[in-house]
Amino acid sequence: MPQSDTPNPAAGVSFGLFTPIVQPINIQAWEDTAGPDELTGVVLAAEELGFDFVTVGDHAALSEDESAYYGSARFFDPVATIGFLAARTRRIRFATHVYQLPLRSPLITAKAFATLDVLSGGRIVVGLGVGRRPYEAQAARVPFAERGAVADEYLQAVLKLWSGQPASQQSRFVEMDGLVCRPRPVQQPRPPVWVGGDRFVGLRRALDLGDAWTPWSLGPDQVGELLQRAADERDGLPPGFRVVVPIAPLGGRAPRGEPAPPRDTPGARAVQACLDLTERWRRAGATDFIVDLPSPSQAALTEAMAWFSSDVLPHTGHTVPPDLAGPPHT
Repeated sequence: MPQSDTPNPAAGVSFGLFTPIVQPINIQAWEDTAGPDELTGVVLAAEELGFDFVTVGDHAALSEDESAYYGSARFFDPVATIGFLAARTRRIRFATHVYQLPLRSPLITAKAFATLDVLSGGRIVVGLGVGRRPYEAQAARVPFAERGAVADEYLQAVLKLWSGQPASQQSRFVEMDGLVCRPRPVQQPRPPVWVGGDRFVGLRRALDLGDAWTPWSLGPDQVGELLQRAADERDGLPPGFRVVVPIAPLGGRAPRGEPAPPRDTPGARAVQACLDLTERWRRAGATDFIVDLPSPSQAALTEAMAWFSSDVLPHTGHTVPPDLAGPPHT
């Protein structure tokens, strides 16, 4: 955390893989035609190589103009994708990064993730966000300017529904009285809840209702400043609160349709640069990482994953928390 000059290794640090195919950011040609076999191969390789989780994004649709920036509008549905992959894996966990909470009824969200958690044997990380695109909110009849308020009330309702007990909530966007939602999630008291967002309001939401904050396009200094601001406001951050950030040790992909950065070659220099970067992030308050690797082909991606597993991971203090950042506080 930002109050400390050194990370706490005892708290554990996990590394996930930014999954190709399912979320087309600077999509490569092979990804846009890849199917179940290719996707399964990537995730099975991630499991075998020691990655702790894989991510699945969420966009129901992109505008015609924006799909041209991405190279494709081919986002896989996160719930269906995780269900498919969970049946083909044994250890690795699945994180939505991020599921757009305001676009679905909290009843749908609670039921879907509880079911996934049961069927996967407790391997679900529920990463949530409010969304950034007005046209998606409009299509779901959600007032874009109020999506944060909608998300807050929906998440409160989801947490109540996961209890398996009669849940009631009378608020502006939720009306439910004595509703029972089962099955309950396997993970108790609930699956880990990661809250996305690059603004302070997202960090506040994570602190108030979640277990981790996962910013996407901020740098270490910006994240450290926001964490310090929150710590000052609250007289410190809750014990066990996680901060999950992306890293691109070989160049990876560029978010939001920007040109891909120059790619580095696996080797000693790249290893040291990655270790320096993770140390800088951890001093800023990061606890866990989503690894974004270049994927000009499936073979090249697998080679980069193997390099990270053998040459980088053993030197990072990689000791996964038992519950991968599960609920540390109320």
